[in-house]
Amino acid sequence: MHLTTAIASLLLVGSVASLQSPHRRAVVAPQSKALTPRAASVPRSSVTDYSYLTNKTARFLVNGTGIPEVDFDVGESYAGLLPNTPTGNSSLFFWFFPSQNANASDEILIWLNGGPGCSSLDGLLQENGPFLWQSGTYKPVPNPYSWTNLTNVVYVDQPAGAGFSPGPSTVNNEEDVAAQFKSWFKHFVDTFSLHGRKVYLTGESYAGMYVPYIASAMLDEEDKTYFNVKGVQINDPSINDDSVMIYAPAARHLNHYTNIFALNSTFLSYINTRADTCGFNAFLDAAIQYPPAHPFPAAPPITEDCQIWDEIISAAYNINPCFNYYHLTDFCPYLWDLMGFPSLGTGPNNYFNRTDVQRALHVPPTDYSVCSDNPIFLNGDTSPPSAWTVLPGVIERTNNTLIGHGWLDYLLILNGTLATIQNMTWHGTQGFTRDPLTHPLFVPYHYGLQELSEGTEPDPFILDAGAGLLGTAYTERGLTFSSVFLAGHEIPQYVPGAAYRQVEFLLGRIGSLQQRGGYTA
Repeated sequence: MHLTTAIASLLLVGSVASLQSPHRRAVVAPQSKALTPRAASVPRSSVTDYSYLTNKTARFLVNGTGIPEVDFDVGESYAGLLPNTPTGNSSLFFWFFPSQNANASDEILIWLNGGPGCSSLDGLLQENGPFLWQSGTYKPVPNPYSWTNLTNVVYVDQPAGAGFSPGPSTVNNEEDVAAQFKSWFKHFVDTFSLHGRKVYLTGESYAGMYVPYIASAMLDEEDKTYFNVKGVQINDPSINDDSVMIYAPAARHLNHYTNIFALNSTFLSYINTRADTCGFNAFLDAAIQYPPAHPFPAAPPITEDCQIWDEIISAAYNINPCFNYYHLTDFCPYLWDLMGFPSLGTGPNNYFNRTDVQRALHVPPTDYSVCSDNPIFLNGDTSPPSAWTVLPGVIERTNNTLIGHGWLDYLLILNGTLATIQNMTWHGTQGFTRDPLTHPLFVPYHYGLQELSEGTEPDPFILDAGAGLLGTAYTERGLTFSSVFLAGHEIPQYVPGAAYRQVEFLLGRIGSLQQRGGYTA
């Protein structure tokens, strides 16, 4: 569709595993007495403690102490396949984690990975689920920053053909995606008696298409029994054409991180000359103004001579063979990854393709891959970008839409998102009227940070979310834009504390992303 074939294939919602690195320690600011998010799960003494166990749900119950390689109780969860009929003709896989948070009793949060064709289990296992097994780590660990600490979360492999959801895919556009997801969601709500719940839709990368289109279609139903959409969050989202999201900001972002790319001055001069000749720099200067320019400039066309992003990537690999456009500060060697991406080293590989794992999750024997080798849209996604169509309406109807972006993402680039926002009109006004990058994002200090500098940190150390002013956040007319300094394409993976804080805001647990104080219950 709007993405070139080469780039569209890169929009995995988790970075190519061999190009990822785990979070690591850093020098931190002084300790505060703010609370740490609760442990990933609390072991239960018996199934009688389960909140959602009924005759309808029993076949989906996951043994929280029987998940292969996980040596702790992940608590109550349910997994399996439910139909996406009548709109579709297949089933979608889900893994549902009820929360023990009392404030979550009337909520359900949906997480979607992108691709198109990538499994949302990537987000669960390597970003924001109750247990994590990230690239290069020895075994799964509890996730103190799991979004399930805040609310009930369901991870869904969709459309059919992605992850554990059996194909073939029958979608041609985002309207088809939304229709099939709505059909599946009604089955899910009926099965777990979630009628009337506040619904929050979240995701990243190509979910920048999925989430706004699904949210818009749900809101169109005007049916609060099933589709009571109250908020939307999309991180590093694909919401516009390549020309704006990738190519126009490529040279400027290279200049911002010159020391990381480490490219020679001759090449830098060449690229900046090309960016001027192709009109990219003039476009950015005109497009990123607060309030926005009128008339808004047209994005320059991507001719053969103007594919500078591709040239930068090629040169970057010459300098750093382990260059990672999903997260600019990664370095060699590649870390092995259990999600089945190409990798070096030893360790488990393609965890979800194991027979014992599939049995535990109530799916038939499946040749699982984290991102499908088969096209989800046989002729490409024919829907226009969400920023051109449904996203403004979703902002207007929820007054609670958050767009997050990692500064270290070089696949979808921050200035491309800002230029896109400045060309959107919602609530009768175009773009932000004030610069969103001048307002801080505050993440609470918590136990484990000061202990690192003192050498008294707990062992094993899993409290790996930093704190302080970790980015920017600004809200205007129901839309929040929040950038995160140390994050790449996957904010929850690289800066889990910032991602956790953003979800607190989405759910209304805090009043703003500038708010001081500890994490909420």
